[in-house]
Amino acid sequence: MGPMTYVQHLISTPRLPFTAAYFGSITLTLYFSLGLRSTLLTLIAALVQIACLVWYLISYFPMGSSGLRMATSFGAQRATAWMTG
Repeated sequence: MGPMTYVQHLISTPRLPFTAAYFGSITLTLYFSLGLRSTLLTLIAALVQIACLVWYLISYFPMGSSGLRMATSFGAQRATAWMTG
């Protein structure tokens, strides 16, 4: 895509709410952790940030949520097999 095309895509009308929520949550996480030093507010902002990231992955992952579910279950099986030896 190229960086400028991707930035234009992120600030397009359909993607603008996601972009604002994600970058806003990053800013709030930093502000709450470094400025206010509030653990609770930092946790809430970080959870919003993770939710935005998961939504982003689902929307861009091939085959959407079913592909992400398949990849997650495969990764969990591999991790379980590795941990149990």
